[in-house]
Parts: sequence; C-alpha cells; structure tokens
Amino acid sequence: MPRKVRNLYATKSQPIAQNETPAEHDGPFRLTPQNVRLVLVALALVYAFLAGLHTVWDLDMGWHLATGRYVVQHHVVPSTDILSSTSPGAEWLYPPFAGVLFYAVFSAFGYAGLSWFCALALLAMVACLLRNPARQGSGIAAALAILAVPALATRAAPRADLFTTLFFALFLAQLWKFHQGGAVVQGDGSQDRVRLWMLPVLMLLWVNLHPGFVAGLGILVAYLLIEGLELFSPSRRCAARQRLRQVWPVLIATVLATLFNPYGPRIYKASLLLTGLQAGNQPSSGPAIMELAPVPISLTRMAQALEWRYPDSGYWWLALVAVVVIALAFWRRQFGVALLVAAALYGSMQHLRYQALFSIVVVVVGSTVMSEALERGKREGALPAPKQLDHLGWLSIAAAVVLCLLTCVRIADLTSSLSYVMANSPMLFGPGDSWWFPESAAAFIQREHLPGNILQDYNLGGFTAWRLGPDYGDFIDGRNVSPAIWTELQKFISSPPDSPVWEAEADRRNINILFFSLARFYGVGSPNLASLCQSQRWRPIYLDEVSIVLLRNRPENRPWIDRNEVNCSTHAFAAPKHASRRELSNFYANAGVILLSLGRQSEAKEALDRGLTLSPEDPSIHFVLAQLYERQQQLGDAEREYKSALSLKTDVASMWHEFGRFYYSHGRYTDARPLIVTAARLSVDPAEEYILLGNIDLALQQPQAALIDFAKGEDALQGRTNLNPESLAQIAEARAVANFQLGDWQRAIQFQLEATRRTPENARRWEALAGLCEATGQIQLAEQARQQLRSLSK
Repeated sequence: MPRKVRNLYATKSQPIAQNETPAEHDGPFRLTPQNVRLVLVALALVYAFLAGLHTVWDLDMGWHLATGRYVVQHHVVPSTDILSSTSPGAEWLYPPFAGVLFYAVFSAFGYAGLSWFCALALLAMVACLLRNPARQGSGIAAALAILAVPALATRAAPRADLFTTLFFALFLAQLWKFHQGGAVVQGDGSQDRVRLWMLPVLMLLWVNLHPGFVAGLGILVAYLLIEGLELFSPSRRCAARQRLRQVWPVLIATVLATLFNPYGPRIYKASLLLTGLQAGNQPSSGPAIMELAPVPISLTRMAQALEWRYPDSGYWWLALVAVVVIALAFWRRQFGVALLVAAALYGSMQHLRYQALFSIVVVVVGSTVMSEALERGKREGALPAPKQLDHLGWLSIAAAVVLCLLTCVRIADLTSSLSYVMANSPMLFGPGDSWWFPESAAAFIQREHLPGNILQDYNLGGFTAWRLGPDYGDFIDGRNVSPAIWTELQKFISSPPDSPVWEAEADRRNINILFFSLARFYGVGSPNLASLCQSQRWRPIYLDEVSIVLLRNRPENRPWIDRNEVNCSTHAFAAPKHASRRELSNFYANAGVILLSLGRQSEAKEALDRGLTLSPEDPSIHFVLAQLYERQQQLGDAEREYKSALSLKTDVASMWHEFGRFYYSHGRYTDARPLIVTAARLSVDPAEEYILLGNIDLALQQPQAALIDFAKGEDALQGRTNLNPESLAQIAEARAVANFQLGDWQRAIQFQLEATRRTPENARRWEALAGLCEATGQIQLAEQARQQLRSLSK
C-alpha cells in the first residue's frame, strides 16, 4: 500500500514504520528533528533582534549623520571635506546616502529610532541567511547563524558599513541559491525562485551607500570561479554551462551598476581604503584602525572557544566549521567552494572587520555543504547503520537543545546588559544614545556661543561634527585621516598644555576651545587631566563624568571664564536623575576614574565602591580599583582587584599587561612573566609586551631569552612609518644590558651607541655609555660620551 494511503488508516496506537520519520506524524509538539529545527530558527531570529537592540555609540556615526544633514539641507553631494576645520577642500570620496537615511531616521525617531533600525537590519541579515536551499540544512544553518550573531552584531551599527554586511548576505544567498538549483523548497512545498534581477538593483543601492560594494564584486568573482571549476567535472559540466549562460547578462549589469554614483569610477579609490592595504593605516602615521588589525592566533585566543558565556567565542567555532567544510568540499570535488570558504577564513584572520562576512559565508555555504554531505553519506552507506544513526540523531538533538539553552542564557545576559558590562562595552540594552556621548558638554558649548575653532581628540571627531557642526568644524575624525593632522594632534596631546607647541598651534589654527572625552573606554586619547586643570593658558569651564571643555585664557575670553570656571580640586559630580542601575554604575565608574586622575583618592574610592555595588561583574571597575590601591601602596588589595578583573575579562591584553607590570615594578619577576606572555599572545600590537618581557628576563638573569624577546619586539615594530625612535632606543639599550650580562662587552657598547644615536638628547643614555666604556677600559670613548653629556647640561 502506498505510504500516503497507509497513513490515512494509521492510528495513534500503531508504531511508526522504520522508513518514516517522526516529523510525518501529527500531534502536539514533540522533540523531533523538524521541531528542533523550527526552534533553532526562531531562536536565531530572536537572538539577532535582541543583539541589535542596544544604545547607539559608534565613533563614526556622528560624521555619517552630519553628512546626511548637509546633503538634505544643501541638496548637494559633497566631493570635498565640509566637516573639518583643518582640511577644508580636501578630496572626499564617500557615498553620502547612508548618512541621508540615518539622518532621516534620526529626524523622525531620534537616537531610539537608530537603535530600532539596527535591530531590524540585523534581523533581516539573519533571516536572509536562514533561507537554505537544502531543507535538512535549515537546522544546521540556524545553529551556525546563532554562532554568527555576535560577529554580525558588531557590523550592525548606524554606520554605512551596515549595508555592506546586509547586501553581502543578500548577494551570496541569491547566487548560492542559483548555483544550487535555482529554488528553495519551503515547508509547505512551495518554491521560492531565485531573483537574479535583484543583483543589479542591490548593487545600485550598495555603491551609493558604502564603498564596501567591492565585496559584492568579490562574490561575483567567487561565483564565476566556482562555476568555472565545475566545468572540469563531466557530471556537472552541462548544468554549469547552462547557469553561466543564464547569469552572465545579470553579472555584467551588476558590474555596470557600480558606475552609477556621484563620483563615477573614482568611487573605486574610496573602496581601496577599506581593504587594509593603505599605508596610512599604520599606527604611527595615523590612528590604529582596530577593525583592520589581524586576529592574534595563539592557544590563549583559541581557548576562548571554551568560554561558553563569551559571545565572541562563536568565531572560533565557525572557524572550526570552516575547516570541516573545506575538507568536505575537497572530498566532493567542489574545489571552488573550498577556495571560497578558505579565502573567507583567511580574510577574517587578517582583518577583524571581515569576521562578519566570513560568518555569512560559513552559514550560507557551510550549512549546505554539510547537509549535502550527510545526505550523500546516507545514500552511499558511508554513515553508520540505521540503529547507530538513530543514536547519532538523538545526539544531534541533544546538541541542539544545549545550544538553545546556551542561547537563552546569552539572551538573558543581553537583556540585563550583563554581557555589555562584562565586555567593557559603552552599550547597554535598549534603544537610545550611549552614556559615552558628551551631550551635556556639547549643549554647553552651543549655549555659551564660545568663539573660535575646536580641538578635540580623535574619538570625539564624529560626535563633534554632528553635534557642533556646522558652527564648529572638527579637528580630526574617522574619515580619510591625514597623517599630517594626526601627527599634529599627537604633538598637542604629548606636550604640556602651557608649552610653546600648544601656543603656536593654537595661533595657527585659531583654536580657542579644547573638547576632550574623559570616558573610561574612549577617553584614552585625551591629554593628562591633571595637567589640563593646572594649565594657566587654558582654563576648564565645563566638567562632567565623561568630558571636559577648556577655553583659551585670553582677555577677550575672560567673561566666559569668570562665569563658568571649574575648580577641578573641588568640583562635584552630580548623579543623573531617573537613571537605571547600569547607567548609575557607569556614572560612578567614570567619576571614580576622573577623581583618581585628579588625585582625589578617597572620593575616587567612594565612587568606585558605589559603582561596584551596582555592577559587581564590571571588570573595568575592579581594574581601576587595583590602580587606586597600587597608588596607595595597598599592594595586597591591588593584587586582589587585578585578579578579580582578569577573572571577569580574560581577553584584554592591556589588563594582563598592567597586572604583569604591577608584579614587575615590585620585583616579582617570576609572577610577572606569564602575565606578560599572555598579554603578548592577546595583543594585536605586542611590541610593548615583548620589550617588557625582555626586561623581565634580564631581571631574572636570562640574557639569551631577553635577546629573543627584544628581537620579537623589533619585529612587531616593523612596517610602521614615522616610527618613534624612543621604542628602538629602548630595545637597543636593553640589548646592551643583555650582552653585558653575557660578557660580550663590545656588542654591549655597540648597542648602547645605537641607543644614543637614536635619542641624542637623552643624557641618561650618554652617561650609561660612558660608564660602560669605563668598565671595559675604553677610556677615550668614555671621555667622548662624557663630553657629549656636558654639552647637553649647558
């Protein structure tokens, strides 16, 4: 009897036939593969939406909004810089319409509207990824999508890059669906046909929203490579030829669509800035763009995969899945697919920015390859016998249940903001603006109508352009940063406020206002707060827990100074009214950092304790408390707080570095060494860690190990332009000490000479050279060093 007819007469008491699946039976919800797949899909969508619903904070969001405002108000697409006071008229090639869209959303719904927009965009990304051509692969796709959500969420911010991630997912899903056969079979038996006509339309939007449209062209190249390699397979050649005949007009139209933008072919120049190949992105010639940094590959990093409550651990699981998919693709002779996944994996390791795109490739392509491999294994008998297969099926269901429970825990962490607190993030769950934004300070500047130009730190550039423009141009922001402007800013920050450097630059740029962030996460690029408060040429006129505003001390500015001057020694920080527990915790933590910087240690301790009471899981508060105790010489308490911070946050190189430095500065070299080793393995730029590690080995009387450390530190410095000579001088001087310990006095003198050559105005190094030469009997060279030392003291 045919199965359909037999099922009509089946009763609930009848057993299920061996060739039937439990999913074919009606009834209440059961723990079957089909139901588990549905739960995973639903959970992936919920997780994605909630992961995207957080306060907006992105450093580049401001200049996107400012650009959109300019286009709307002037009906002109800018081709030169219209936001900065330092580079007016400089060439600017950047699609403006993402900013227009964000500005429209903000104008209608404010910051909360931007939060909801990003949450819906992330939901759309994941929904696109879950339309898997293989029905059996939908469960695998949902599981992989859950792992991919944290990486996708990092790109779902109110910035133009959001559209590259979204359109990349749409492009890949459509082309992969077409490669797989042209349709997706839905659960009800209907078919969702491939809409290739979408590709040129999407590209037309993409090229006018973000320079990352080249990623779409990369997908086209990858698709042609996959189909081209299929031509070498006799069994798949005919189908590949047919698909190529159908798709080539669409691909050509898609490429031509890139030319329909305000800048024409010049838009490709802007796209090169996103590839990570631009020399100006090196840390010494411009700001360190962490998105373009490579992923440090070490056992310490990969061990994060086992930290089940750490959302970013999903990247390492996806990397493992990618390796499996590559192997399966080679086994099935799908060489193009293997190359695509391998290229995506390599790109994600070279640049953090590409982890989201890599995740998309793994979910879309990997889920299909794995599901088809399972089906082929069943048909060819490569998998275990049916009874054993039933056990494997239950194991897969159990694994899915565990993943569901894990996802529920992560959702709970999101909605309570715990995951953001433990990640040292400026975000909190829910719509609105971040506590990091210095909105009150910006309102003060506007209200007082302060004269002159603004100097602000790099992280505040986008916010300044948005909140204070066009009345005030920003000094520097996150667009195509000029190395000259970056160097100029670093001269400001590294010099005392009353130095001639500040006076000359302020005169040249007509700088009258200083605007700096003091927030504990993004205020690290600001000058020393105590030196600002003690300056005579600049006077603080506004201070809160996240920012400070200073005005140039001139007679024409006295009315503002007399009316608003702040006494940093006594200034009180008022807690915000109607704030949530997490917002209050951030307030007290920020206030504690500022009070500590001002030397008001007892008040800092009180504020930090209050913050810790509200958020005991916040590693940053434990970390600042450790620094406070260290200043107070309460070394036991400092050590306890350093350990508490690291127990809560294990992936921050700076925390390991500071704890190791703590041990090193107090002579505990054996305890310091493993901490600095861990910091070096976690750091994307470990030069400082290797230099400190070498000094620790010198203190441990291990000069050979120290020389190896210094060589690694020098390697880490390679490739930088305009390298600070002090870094190489430190390495040279430390090598001199190591060779002296080894008894190679001549090489020790050579390295000390190198240190003095790199920093000829450093008197201490000339004195060390003189002493070294005297100890080795080279009196003439010692006298030359002494003579140089005397000339420096005149």
